[in-house]
Amino acid sequence: MIYPRTIRNFNAFLDGVSYAGRATEGKLPELKMQVANHRGAGMDGVSPVDMGTEAMNAEVTLSEWSPNAVKLFGTRKRLVLRPAAMGEDDFSADTYVATLGGRWTSTNFGDLKPGSDVPLKLSLAVDYFRLTMNGDELFEIDILAGKRVIGGVDQVVELRKAMGV
Repeated sequence: MIYPRTIRNFNAFLDGVSYAGRATEGKLPELKMQVANHRGAGMDGVSPVDMGTEAMNAEVTLSEWSPNAVKLFGTRKRLVLRPAAMGEDDFSADTYVATLGGRWTSTNFGDLKPGSDVPLKLSLAVDYFRLTMNGDELFEIDILAGKRVIGGVDQVVELRKAMGV
């Protein structure tokens, strides 16, 4: 039997600063295509047509109200999440690096309650998302540059060429 290599832990870097021990949760964007349903003559049903990438959002939750994190609101600073995976058969670890760019759009201070933790949750409207595993680039999506490279293939390079970009 082969055990899966599961994500065991992660670290978060906000504007290059490590939040190890202070980041309690991270949420990577969902990759989702915007599609238009097309049904032409002779087709027995609809077929989805690629119309680009849907909006992406990321979040990070901190166990403290870090002044540097609070000051990110409204800025375009990077978020890097580094999840690490491990299996059951050995002690080697897989390194994932998710580099995210965009605008910090939400700072949620939570509800103040005596005797309970009050985490700080930050949201990033993502326009750049790159994910590598052990140095291998899985994908890079750069909305502003019009790039969508998946598995080394830029899926929209010909569109850029056709537009003269």
